[in-house]
Amino acid sequence: MRILICPDSFKGTLSAGDAARAMEKGARRACGDDARIRLLPLGDGGEGSIDCFFEAGAEERKTTVAGPYGERLEARWLLFPDRKTAYVESAEAAGLTRTARRETAFATSYGVGELIREAAGEAEKILLGLGGSATSDMGLGMAAALGFLFRDAEGKSFLPTGATLARVASFERPQGKIPAIHALSDVENQLCGPLGAAAVFGPQKGADEETVELLDRGMRKASSLIDPGKAELPGAGAAGGMGYAVLALLGGSLGPGIEEIARVIGLEEAVAEADYVLSGEGSFDRQSLMGKAVGGVAKLAKKHGTPLFVLSGIAGLDPSAYEKGVEAVWPLTRYRLASLPGPEETAKALEDHTEALFRTVNAAGQGSSRK
Repeated sequence: MRILICPDSFKGTLSAGDAARAMEKGARRACGDDARIRLLPLGDGGEGSIDCFFEAGAEERKTTVAGPYGERLEARWLLFPDRKTAYVESAEAAGLTRTARRETAFATSYGVGELIREAAGEAEKILLGLGGSATSDMGLGMAAALGFLFRDAEGKSFLPTGATLARVASFERPQGKIPAIHALSDVENQLCGPLGAAAVFGPQKGADEETVELLDRGMRKASSLIDPGKAELPGAGAAGGMGYAVLALLGGSLGPGIEEIARVIGLEEAVAEADYVLSGEGSFDRQSLMGKAVGGVAKLAKKHGTPLFVLSGIAGLDPSAYEKGVEAVWPLTRYRLASLPGPEETAKALEDHTEALFRTVNAAGQGSSRK
């Protein structure tokens, strides 16, 4: 039996790699040593995708950069085996997990620009993972670290944050070359409005209703000066508007993270070769099949006719999942818990459920052969 195990992270509890290894233990208990099990931990461009590329063989680097509120911290980035491509994850420098503060109006993406600058010293192309950021500065801090200058109405240069976006009256591009950047996103939100960066993601970063309105006004004003057309594009609102900065200031491109990650790690070939595919994430719901890692796996499983089983912490199941490449969904619990379980508890649950799943598969196969 050939089994491909390719989960996303179970956010707050297990990385994609740890989840894959837990699933492998359960599959091995059910199928024995004769099973050929391959692990390909996944990401979709959001927080944690760095672990997926690292598991696939990219080389880790570490750099001291500015954190979300200017504090210096150590952040990782990766150099791919081709020595021409680097991966930078915005959450490594500006992520919610890097700080206990929740004052997004004052947070900066400057450290992300520092990471890009460092990576560009060794690589020709930068893949930039967007997601999990504590910031709402429209990526202007990131741009500032790459040499952009932003000035107020009096001509004074300053480092914009979400609270001061409306003060931007002019800007200057750097003299030097900006590295080639392709941003990876797991969301399609535009920059402004009810489905924009402030309205959708601001509250989880600590923004109350008044702050959300402040941020959205600032983004509207600043983007009208820089490039209003780019503000309407899908993904412009990713990572507090960093997607917008990539498109409007850095001259980069932006696309679904899972597609690029799948290409880099050879996911389609692995799905086509497998007898069964096992994926998973913390919460499987309607959004899971819209640009997320599990949705990308489902598309490939359907294309190649490979049965896909999904393990999830909880599941708000959309019946259409069964028409989109998912064979069955196995939630670890049927009810939303008051608090997240610990890593050990989650890993044990994944092992046990994976074992039960493949014992069921084996039993079904034996029943078919007896007939």
